[in-house]
Amino acid sequence: MLNQEDAVYTFFSTHTINDIPHGNVVGPNLAPNPSFEEGDTTPVGWMYDTNTTGIYHWDTNYAHSGEKSIGILNLTNNSNSSYLSWSTLDFISVECAVYSYLFSVWFRFIEVPPECHFVMMRIHEYDNSHQIIGTTGVGFGGITNTEWIDFGTITHYDTTKYVKLEVGLWYDLNGEPDPMNELRFDDANFSIWTTAPNIPTITGKKHGHVRTSYDYTIVTTDPDQDNVQYFIEWGDNTTTMTDFFESGEEIVLNHTWDIKGTYQIKVRAHDEYGKNSDWATLEVTMPLSYTFPFIQFWMKFHERFPNAFPILCHFLGFNL
Repeated sequence: MLNQEDAVYTFFSTHTINDIPHGNVVGPNLAPNPSFEEGDTTPVGWMYDTNTTGIYHWDTNYAHSGEKSIGILNLTNNSNSSYLSWSTLDFISVECAVYSYLFSVWFRFIEVPPECHFVMMRIHEYDNSHQIIGTTGVGFGGITNTEWIDFGTITHYDTTKYVKLEVGLWYDLNGEPDPMNELRFDDANFSIWTTAPNIPTITGKKHGHVRTSYDYTIVTTDPDQDNVQYFIEWGDNTTTMTDFFESGEEIVLNHTWDIKGTYQIKVRAHDEYGKNSDWATLEVTMPLSYTFPFIQFWMKFHERFPNAFPILCHFLGFNL
């Protein structure tokens, strides 16, 4: 088990439930034995923290969907730990570059807990070699009833390849824990709840003039039909961030390049739950520039007064 200083927490002084509704998932449940029903002495796939003197047990009097729930009580203020918890044993594979995950669990306090008691959920993150690289956690205090907790944060999404889950009872070091206050958990769910948008398409002028505005059409779809916004790099050190649009809705943006050259436009879609698509690219070349108005004037002058051109050249000292 991790020490408390190894974790990153967000604790709330009052009961707060995230905006993401529990059960709103698009993938199978990856949590082992989610109802905690199976097992002889402890639930299959879960273990309890052995660094404390707390009591961990099954209970048949209080459950949500099954016949039993796991219980935690006898939280004491000691030098080893300020929490009791259940954790998954095995590593759960995740693909954070593509998916976001939602960790949901039903809980119930037996009797009203003191203010220093918090429901705790943590996600431990591991790299491809199963080395711990971080922990994120959430705690809810001031709870007097039965509720769900939804928690969907993975911090090291670019390097996290595996996770382990943890649920438990934590207390504030400045408070006095009640060893007889019990917390029950049931129906753990760890599932995909949003998928990254598909790579956008961008179409428009590939060759043109500098200092001329050109339109570019951008569109993508999101597998979960989430709204998306677009981040565009125009290749000339300028960028654009759009508002959110519906999945599949085409948008048109315009851009002007001031200097002749070849530029790579890059576009990435970002859904409303924080998942980014891969980059789409379009190479454009602006090799032409406006004809200088002074030259245009002399060309038209020569068309109207062809006989005057040799005389002007004579006065200007040019030999024809």
